[in-house]
Amino acid sequence: MDTERIKQRLGVETSKNSVNSDGFIKINIDGKERLLPPDEINKIVNAGERFDKERGYSSFYRILGTVNSTISNALFNLNDTGMGDLYTWAGFNYKDPTLGYRFLNKGPLDLNYKEGIENYLKEREGWFGYFDPDVTKSGLCNYFDMEPKRERFSFIPDISPYHSPNAQPVKNWELTITYPKNTDKLHPMINGGLLIVDAIPVIVATRSMVAFGMPCLHNLSIGDTVRISGTSGYDGDHVVVRTGLDNGDLKGYYFVIDLPPTGVVSSNSRIKKLFGGEESEYYFRLFQKVKTRNTLIIEADDYETYKLGFSENIYSDTITQFIFNEDIDISDLTDNLGRPVSELYLTIIKTSGAYPHQKSTPLFTNISSGIETPFIPKLITSNINTFLKDIPAINRVHNGGSLPFPSHTPLENNVRISNNNNVTANNDFYGDVVEYNKNEVKETVLAEVSHRFNTNSRETIANFTYIANQTTTPPTTTNINLGPRQEGYFYKAHHLIKIREYSSYVEQGDLQTGGIPDYAINMGDGRFLWRDLLDIGFNESGEALLDYPFLNGCHYMYNNYCFQLRRQDPFDNWGLFYSTFPSDPIGESITNKFTTNTEEDAC
Repeated sequence: MDTERIKQRLGVETSKNSVNSDGFIKINIDGKERLLPPDEINKIVNAGERFDKERGYSSFYRILGTVNSTISNALFNLNDTGMGDLYTWAGFNYKDPTLGYRFLNKGPLDLNYKEGIENYLKEREGWFGYFDPDVTKSGLCNYFDMEPKRERFSFIPDISPYHSPNAQPVKNWELTITYPKNTDKLHPMINGGLLIVDAIPVIVATRSMVAFGMPCLHNLSIGDTVRISGTSGYDGDHVVVRTGLDNGDLKGYYFVIDLPPTGVVSSNSRIKKLFGGEESEYYFRLFQKVKTRNTLIIEADDYETYKLGFSENIYSDTITQFIFNEDIDISDLTDNLGRPVSELYLTIIKTSGAYPHQKSTPLFTNISSGIETPFIPKLITSNINTFLKDIPAINRVHNGGSLPFPSHTPLENNVRISNNNNVTANNDFYGDVVEYNKNEVKETVLAEVSHRFNTNSRETIANFTYIANQTTTPPTTTNINLGPRQEGYFYKAHHLIKIREYSSYVEQGDLQTGGIPDYAINMGDGRFLWRDLLDIGFNESGEALLDYPFLNGCHYMYNNYCFQLRRQDPFDNWGLFYSTFPSDPIGESITNKFTTNTEEDAC
């Protein structure tokens, strides 16, 4: 229709006596727009391609899982006067002012302290405690854990905290999510190469050679070339002729070169693996807390834990489920090599067992960190070979100063969920030891960091008088010290959450090559090396496919984490076991009677 509007004044508007009459005006109707043809327009959308595209672009992760814990309280407290010595070593000699001895006169015979322990201290599925000796009480076979009780180790908050039964519930563990962000290349164990801790003579095909012991995995195989420095008689490049000892033990920690065992190693003796003529470098990775969709740093209350219904492991330990309520955001995060983040870690940190805003007594000591090493006899000579104290062997870390021996230097002295090591805004945690070679463009984990702690009671001197003989008048008593006992617990601190995979193939290009990622390594000779970041769900080799659910714009990461709380020295190997009466329970080692170690064929 013409856009000009036509106006006509009606006669009635001119005079009230006027009568309107019909009029006809010729108007041309011109159409300048047309309707779409009456037909359907369809577009075929590939749902799989759309799903992969959205999944590839998403940087948000929702993390949940279960913790299957295996824990024991074999290292229980010495005494506790505030609780009447209940649930401690001293408790088996406790005398009630009105009822008499709790354990020593409850049977048909008057027992002494040693007999009281032998009769009443029990172990049930790894937990030490006792049955109520008073059979007149209501209830049958009431069993009481020694302190620390199992609720002190539960991943569910303790509703009756140690020495504060009416206080606010206390977290026994803190959970957070971290990723490898920074490095420490100056630690004495890895500065300039891996520190050699041992050199011993071995026999290979009737030929006398030397084997070097390392504090962590050496990542060497037969035929590899290793560069040795800082020794007398062994320096230079050598071919590895065997790994392990003569009996086949410790293949990952000892390697053999074809030289007579006449040289000497010292505090600066080190090795570096050569790959394509390039020296490997060694460093500790420092894990940093991630950010979330709403905060720059994940917070301590961004998760919840609860008991998984009707779930226990074979030791009757409760299985706990956790869920992080905040979405993890990795959109602009890069790892310690400047690459897109491919690994997240569930980091677990032990608490003191006391609510921070209340004046309750802490049950546990500070948390120290180190690496788990195999039992190498050379490491227990650190009081003589003092440079070995720089190896943060978790089995040799304690709080006893120079007793029973000088402690090895831990990586961290006071690990905390916030302001780590009492340093404000420090959110870095030692994570692991890795080897990295530019020609290989790959990090290989050589050792993982563990955390160590003890109970405060065990590290004190407890003067104690116990009944040695009740048949005399008056009963014979003996004075002893129950401690200090420096053996504590340790556990693996960081648990891998693999979110992306890098290609198993090393790509090479130059300045003229298109598509080189910004994290490629400049070799300094015009070449760039890198590994491609693979799409989720893509597998280019025979390894397990990395695939996980994607829904509502977020990746869902679920896993079952086996958490083991272990003693530092259960078999009296490292020098921390307390063997004086009353001694801590000693472990019973389990050996495989059907497998034998064999020496590697060096030919």
